[in-house]
This record gives sequence, structure tokens and C-alpha cells, in this order.
Amino acid sequence: MNRPALVLAAALALVPVATPAGDLRGVVRFQGAPPALAPIETTKERGLCGDSVPDETVQVSNGKLRNVVVVVKGAPAPAPAKAVLDQRTCRFAPHVQAIPLGSNLEIANGDPTLHNVHGYLGQATAFNLAMPSKDQRVARQMKKPGLVVVRCDVHAWMSAFIWVVDAPAAVSGEDGSFAIGNVPPGTYEVTAWHEKLGEKKATVTIPPSGAATVEFTY
Repeated sequence: MNRPALVLAAALALVPVATPAGDLRGVVRFQGAPPALAPIETTKERGLCGDSVPDETVQVSNGKLRNVVVVVKGAPAPAPAKAVLDQRTCRFAPHVQAIPLGSNLEIANGDPTLHNVHGYLGQATAFNLAMPSKDQRVARQMKKPGLVVVRCDVHAWMSAFIWVVDAPAAVSGEDGSFAIGNVPPGTYEVTAWHEKLGEKKATVTIPPSGAATVEFTY
């Protein structure tokens, strides 16, 4: 092989080969009339927190269900990322999120009052943080997979849910839709989890390119 051919071959060897991957897209529907949820009465600091906060457990809009965590079981875990859990007018935001295992969770206090942010991974404490100052931020690396239930020890009505996942995942939006990208082709079990309505499962085949679709109905 002559020198130009050798140079070309070496250059081609250095070009990364794209790995086939597809997407999973779908929607979560709610069948029937959504429940009429009364606001949750606050018990302290009403000048800041208001007299009540919305009940965020079942959020339905036009027959679509929000805050459902969808996970592609067995697919390669995404890289760790940065996530944020904020506190505004005595509510956690977002109410539900899914983050890759190993991610840094930045917990922020947007309120000019003391919050004590307590995360539970099962019966164990994942973090327990006193946050007395507005705009205070504390980061914690999420090193164990599972559902972290978050409460405020000062304001009992506050709650949030964080799924720490070792597989690709997404959370359904206000329109019930979700999208998970860059999933290697194959057949997977896909789970959908809702804080009050429980878990559902489906089997989905992801193509080498393009998108597979799935729907869940509660």
C-alpha cells in the first residue's frame, strides 16, 4: 500500500463510528373524569406560603397525565448530570423528576425562611439539610438508585419525588408526553410510575434509528 493510502486508512481509523440508537416517545393518558383535589391548607408563615398550596398528586389536562416517570429498563445508563430542586413559596419545584445515577443534585432555597430538606431513600436518609437563608444552595451527589421522597421538616405539606435511575428515563409533561433519546436498538421493558396511581409496564422494541412509540393509560 502506498503512503497516501496508508495516511487515508489511518485517518479513517480515527473517525468515530456512530452507534445505532433510536428514540422512545409516547404519552400518558388519564381515563375518565380527573379527581377534584382540594387545595392543601398551610399551617404557618401564611404571609409567605399563602393560605393553601395546590394538591399536585394527580395533575390532568385534556385527558393527559403529568408527572409520570417512564424508564427503559435494561438500557445503558445515561451519564451523570446536574439537577436542581428548588423551594418557592413553600413548595418544591419540580414536584417530580428523574435523574441519572451519580448526578449532582443542587438543592436551592428561593424563600426568605428556614426550610429543612429531608430526603428518604426507603427508610434511610439520603440527605437532611437545614437551609435558613434565601438563595442558599447545597449540592449532593446521588450515589444510590431508587426513589427519594423529599419532605420539609418545617413545612409538613411540602413534598417532592426524585427517581435516581440507572437507565434512560423521562417525566411526562403537562400534555402527558415524554421522549427518551439515544437508546440502543433492542427490546426492553418500559415502566411508568405515578406517585399515587402506581406502576404500569409495557414491552417496546427500539429501532436502530427513528422512534418507537408507547402509550400508558391510568
